[in-house]
Amino acid sequence: MYDFSPSEIDEIDALWRACPTDHVWTGWARPGGRNDEVWIFRRRANWRRFTLCKGRGSFRLLDEKGRHVAIGRNLKDLMDKVDLIPGLNDPLSL
Repeated sequence: MYDFSPSEIDEIDALWRACPTDHVWTGWARPGGRNDEVWIFRRRANWRRFTLCKGRGSFRLLDEKGRHVAIGRNLKDLMDKVDLIPGLNDPLSL
């Protein structure tokens, strides 16, 4: 994994602030002391945390089990792909 640059962190913030208030993504955070990972939070019937990582030439979103949910060449591309994932708005069933 690669570190996020300050401009990429600003872009993540801008993308999620641009989401409508009823969007499935409710927020994001950087875990303390880590520059190579960003957490994305989902709301609906329950909360879920997804991990956003930067690879060589791509950005990847992983679920809580480490499975790839979406991959994009840039952050906007990733966001567009995430919005199209079927069932993402459904509650997590364990």
